Amino acid sequence: MAEAVRHVQVIAAQCTAMGPLSQLEKAARELHDALTDPMLGGCQARTGEYPSLLIGDDLTPQDIDKAVDAVVRQAKADGAVLVLALLGHGFTPPQRTDLYFMVRNSTTQSLRSAVDVGRLITEAADEPGIDGVIAIVDTCHAAGGVPDAGRLAGGVRAGRSRLAILTAAAADQPARDMCLSLSLARTLKDGVPGAGPALYIDRTLAETLRDQVSGQVIGRAEYDQDPFPLEGLWLARNPSNIANAHADVVGPLGLQDLSQSVDMWRGPRRSPGRLTRSTLLELEKFISCGRVDDELDSASRAWVDDVVTALLEVFRTKEFLADVLAGSLTSDLLRSAGRLAGFPSRAEGTVPLRDLLEYAVLRAQPLDGAPWKGLARFVAALLHEAGISHVDPRLQEWARRLHLVTEVNDAFGEFAEARQRRALRLVVSLVGAWTEWPEEVDAWLLHGSADLPLHQRFPCEPGGAHGVAQAIGAAMMWARRELPHPELLEHVDIAAPAHLLARWYPEEEKVGRYLLGAKYSVIPRWSGRLDEAEDNAEINDAARKALKKMSSCAAAPVEWIDSDALLDRSALEYRLSTGQYDAAIGVDHSPDDLEEVLELLLPFAPIVLWPRSGTRPDQDQLRGLVQERWHELPDGLAAAYRHRWGAHQHCVACLGDIRTVWHDEGWLEFCRPFEYRVVTTPEEEA
Repeated sequence: MAEAVRHVQVIAAQCTAMGPLSQLEKAARELHDALTDPMLGGCQARTGEYPSLLIGDDLTPQDIDKAVDAVVRQAKADGAVLVLALLGHGFTPPQRTDLYFMVRNSTTQSLRSAVDVGRLITEAADEPGIDGVIAIVDTCHAAGGVPDAGRLAGGVRAGRSRLAILTAAAADQPARDMCLSLSLARTLKDGVPGAGPALYIDRTLAETLRDQVSGQVIGRAEYDQDPFPLEGLWLARNPSNIANAHADVVGPLGLQDLSQSVDMWRGPRRSPGRLTRSTLLELEKFISCGRVDDELDSASRAWVDDVVTALLEVFRTKEFLADVLAGSLTSDLLRSAGRLAGFPSRAEGTVPLRDLLEYAVLRAQPLDGAPWKGLARFVAALLHEAGISHVDPRLQEWARRLHLVTEVNDAFGEFAEARQRRALRLVVSLVGAWTEWPEEVDAWLLHGSADLPLHQRFPCEPGGAHGVAQAIGAAMMWARRELPHPELLEHVDIAAPAHLLARWYPEEEKVGRYLLGAKYSVIPRWSGRLDEAEDNAEINDAARKALKKMSSCAAAPVEWIDSDALLDRSALEYRLSTGQYDAAIGVDHSPDDLEEVLELLLPFAPIVLWPRSGTRPDQDQLRGLVQERWHELPDGLAAAYRHRWGAHQHCVACLGDIRTVWHDEGWLEFCRPFEYRVVTTPEEEA
């Protein structure tokens, strides 16, 4: 459901030659806040080197190009709509109407000192994979930024793209006081009565803004030659219609499937923008009546019937869940249930309950499973996460109605068993490996029923990687002896310093007859969080905050670092220390000095990812792979590594090429005692 992802880039630039704009920063921040509000613009805010809000009095044309290039690549990877806003000074050359966006050292005598707005917007809209571009241009002569339609028609997409532009003034007219951006931000927050559930760059929005702004002509333009859009090119949800905008309405995935099935059955036709339960009931009745000429295409008619039946069940199940979870239904609970059910993060959509249920009935149904099995799994996951028993009478009644009693009970049993297995872990720490390999390792056995983990220390004999493997094997034998029958160890956490994480793959060590990762799920951790260090409490608390923020993200919450960012380590460290990276960090290539890079990044991020040494995946391919498979991480890496040893060993890029250090909430809780304890040396021990 890539239609649920939206990206934004707001750029506000001062120009020395044209004088400061006193309202620029306020306008940019208010517009960015409205566009990234989950209930309004629904765009994803970004931090890092090129954040989604870029304000500066020292920006260059190259800065603008790089920022837009970064967000275009992200929107392409996500199949997303991109909202691009340019705020500041602009000029048009003599005898021409082409708009140039001005930055610090721009002058009206040099086109190279400024940014060609038409080119910038055209290239973004023409990028394959982007679902559409919405541009907001708040400069003098803003209408000059509207691209020539011929530039799009002759592009790489042969014109099959979508673009909507809102401009602050005519091509021969100044714009003052950031009126467009301030009025637009206010309008997005207040809404437009009677405009429907969403606001578009259409006549209604333009006239609303013109009523608020005088002395300059607010303009708009639209280009639409994409025959297969995922949804309408909306700018924001309409707060004036928020009470009923999502009530009783089919979501994007349901609308897409219904449109395709109806087109197959009745031929191409325009579907209504909103589909309600009453609309579906009317269609269901029409289908049930049947017609003689339909018999020649009974398969297409049956497809429509299946989609309508599924969407009507979404409405019924929503009512059931609203009753059972009246006091506990939250967005975080829905996201957690979606991950537990194995749904990709994009399934959460813009209205999580509706969109997850639609995914369950339209995408998560196994071909060989009982009808509604995907729905049973999601509902069971949701109630399991909410702490509601599988014997709750309301759940049993719902399951009986759909003949899903066995499927619901099986799912509850699976989730309970998986939770118990995850709570049972062996932690092996190489914390003493300051330069090379350690002389001994520490091991802890974490058991869900135990208040304190069991601890033991094992020597590494002989030294090196082989000695460490021997010590891990001894630790596993010890853990097996300590476990009560019939419990089995499945999860092994290996905590190692950065210099080993950069070159050592613990799952590939032979421990006994098998490689460690052949029979166990191995998750690498950074041993620095177990060191005796004064700042461990600080970095762990920062990691907890980052994980909490990441849990509310619909898409993969990864901030990517490319080779350019690594060229200036002091600048990168400054951005890290000022909190500009507050999510997972991905290095989109394999740097030669990976050890030093990890040493820099690991204290600042709970999760760090990078490609395996020796692999050379394309940057967009790597980022897209993480985006697509994020919901499987980190546990899914164990199977991915096993596949890589066999049939996938020589593939161009796969999940098995991803290396990671992963610190989740459970690991940070394990680290908590190390934040304050006094560690004695072996010589000081009694």
